[in-house]
Amino acid sequence: MTRVKQLKMESLSYSSIFQIGDAKEIEPRADVLAVQKEGGISSDKGFELEQYPIFNTELYPLQDHETVTGEHCNHHPNISVSSIFINGVSSSGVVQLGSNKHINAISKIKHIRMLTDNNKGENH
Repeated sequence: MTRVKQLKMESLSYSSIFQIGDAKEIEPRADVLAVQKEGGISSDKGFELEQYPIFNTELYPLQDHETVTGEHCNHHPNISVSSIFINGVSSSGVVQLGSNKHINAISKIKHIRMLTDNNKGENH
C-alpha cells in the first residue's frame, strides 16, 4: 500500500496520466505539433498532422536484450511519503501512486519554427 499525505502538481497535460491506485496496464499516447511563427498564427489550417511523416510512422517496441534478475527484501509492506511536489507532467507522462504491471508510453512531437527573413543566419 502506498500512502501519500500531500501531493501538489502544477500541471498535467497532453495525454499524461495521474493514477491513484494499482493498474494492470497504462498506454498513454500523444501526437503533438508545435508551430511557432513570428507574428502569430491565426488558424491551424495547413498544419494537419497527416502531412508530417513522424505521425504516420509505426513505432516498434524496443527489443529487451538484457534480463535482470533481482532479489528484494521489503522490510515494510507499505510506502509512506509525507509530501510530493511535481512541476509538470506532459506528453504521455505517467505519475502513479500504486503498482503497475506494464506501461507503454509513446509521444511523437514535431516542433516547427517559422522565422522572417530578417532572422536568417542568426542562431535562435
